Amino acid sequence: MTRFSRFICGLLGSLLLFAAASAVSAQGSGSAATPAATPPPNVGMSEFRGIKIGMSKDDVKKTIDKDPVVSDDSGFYYVFSDTESAQISLDDKKKVRAIAVMYSAVDASTPKLTDVLGKDATVKPAADGQVYDMVRYPEAGFWISYNRSGGDSPRVTIMIQRIDVATN
Repeated sequence: MTRFSRFICGLLGSLLLFAAASAVSAQGSGSAATPAATPPPNVGMSEFRGIKIGMSKDDVKKTIDKDPVVSDDSGFYYVFSDTESAQISLDDKKKVRAIAVMYSAVDASTPKLTDVLGKDATVKPAADGQVYDMVRYPEAGFWISYNRSGGDSPRVTIMIQRIDVATN
């Protein structure tokens, strides 16, 4: 498998994961965003390149001083390098509701589980090296997940997503 095809496979897999997570979060009508609070002290990663949940579309553009590969009303898709890309998803008020970061190759610069979920995070890898964990921070209004695929060419996907609460 070529480097490009591994990247495309990783990207498609990550986008499917992102879509599934978005669908789960959006279930139930009449939901309102939980206002973002200060992240708990043991959170490893609560933002990506300065982008935080609840940030405005314009602030995202100012913070990431680079043109996105794709930009529309639902968000942005950025490619930062051959191995790092991110999708920023916006809600109907043009505020960041989710951040998906994809690393198509694992090297020394790729965030580790403890970088993302905090120093106390411990997950035993599967036999092939696959690692997955998700932590909810309801008081901060978001959840974070870390997924490293197994095998000889692992990929890492990090999700930060707003927690929506139903209002009845």
